[in-house]
Amino acid sequence: MTQLPYKVLIVILLTLLCSLAHADIVTLKDGTVIEGVIVKENGAQVVIEVTIANIKTTKTYPRYKVKSIEHKPIESEEVNKKPADESKPSDDTQADKDSIHTPRRSTTRVARKRTTRASANPKTRYIVIPVHGTIGEETNAVGLERALSQASKKQVEHVVFEIDSPGGFVYDAVETLKVLKKYDEAFNFHALVDGGAISASSVYVAAADDIWVRPDARVGGAVAYSKENSSGAAEVDAKFNSIWAAEIAARADSKGYPGEIFRAMVVLEAEVWMDREGEVTSSRPAGNAQQIDSSTTILTIRASQMVKAGMAKEFAGEIRDLGAALKVENWIEIKGIGLRAMRDSAKERIALSERIDFATKIYDEASKELDQDHPTKFNDYRVYMRRLLDPSDFTGNRRSNNYESADAQDAESINKWRNRSQTAIKDLDRMIEALTELASVNRRAERIGALHLMMSKDYGEKTYQNALKEREWLGRNMNKIPFTTDGEIDYSP
Repeated sequence: MTQLPYKVLIVILLTLLCSLAHADIVTLKDGTVIEGVIVKENGAQVVIEVTIANIKTTKTYPRYKVKSIEHKPIESEEVNKKPADESKPSDDTQADKDSIHTPRRSTTRVARKRTTRASANPKTRYIVIPVHGTIGEETNAVGLERALSQASKKQVEHVVFEIDSPGGFVYDAVETLKVLKKYDEAFNFHALVDGGAISASSVYVAAADDIWVRPDARVGGAVAYSKENSSGAAEVDAKFNSIWAAEIAARADSKGYPGEIFRAMVVLEAEVWMDREGEVTSSRPAGNAQQIDSSTTILTIRASQMVKAGMAKEFAGEIRDLGAALKVENWIEIKGIGLRAMRDSAKERIALSERIDFATKIYDEASKELDQDHPTKFNDYRVYMRRLLDPSDFTGNRRSNNYESADAQDAESINKWRNRSQTAIKDLDRMIEALTELASVNRRAERIGALHLMMSKDYGEKTYQNALKEREWLGRNMNKIPFTTDGEIDYSP
């Protein structure tokens, strides 16, 4: 029989001993016990390597379904020592040993995410992105994209969303979700809910790898939000709301959170129950359970309920203290990236909103003045309509002196009509100028994804064409009052 080299035997022995020494036990809330080696663990999920019929595989469990985790200590340090008479191992053997003795459990997802290059004093870089104000305005998908793009160039590994928002436009939340998916492999996302992650802002919670909550934090109520204005934002959000319900639930599921909870934040008919162990279901389970959302309400979940469900951890410190909570050393903030990106994007939207307000004001004023100045609004014109002067003397000859011509308009009436037409044309010019400005804003708003600032293209184009037609009609009839023989205005081309 061929004997294996002594060095190889040592490596095999070390492998067997270390696999036993690092065995972990995961107990689920339903009583299931899994024993193996935890290869990934964070606030969203636990990934454990198990051996079934001598075949290694990995199992992933949402964190909220995990009741407890037991990490067995190493049984003996002697196995880590090299025999005194052993010669120096080859580079390959040493690499194998290093791999064997590298701790497998990690509190972050750096195994999946990008890692910082090795150095004598490695730094773990992070940025803070404020999620404040209205989603779609102060916080928006374009600003998020800019921040994450810059952060990727700065070798940033962690992104902390500091959330306190009343919500906003659902369409922007859907776009935000696309951006977060795009950069999901590049960063570890952390949601720190300071006050409320309401409505559309809950997307940052559903897409986070770890959720941290202040004691009074709330998350939910993710129904469509819109302002009462002419932009058609209500219609935009109504269109996206059904998409939003499915997207946010699916994203939460992918991160290991109960999709039922996030779906109930959008869908009125959804129900959510939680048992004593924090297990979440969409229907009433057997035994004692609390209904945290009924079919007649939109769910807003409290911090304590999220902690009980295993979705979040309570956090009372400063963001700079998150590194210690994550067991990450040299937790260094790259300042300004998130704040500047959101601020600059918000400024652009504010500027567009101001242009809209000004152009709308001009249009409304000019439209009101046109309604007063239009020459057809007056009835003080002296126009001789074709009519029979003396019916008893009717001869049937329309060229007889018994008829007056409809073309007989006195000079004073024509001057009044002309002056009023010129004034009305000036009103229309201001309206057309305002509509042109609104069209320009529309194009810019579309480019930056600010859909709530856009007017309906069909409505804007129709209004613009109607103003042009009215102006052309007044110019064509400037020197003659276009009355018909029946005394009506003739609007024909």
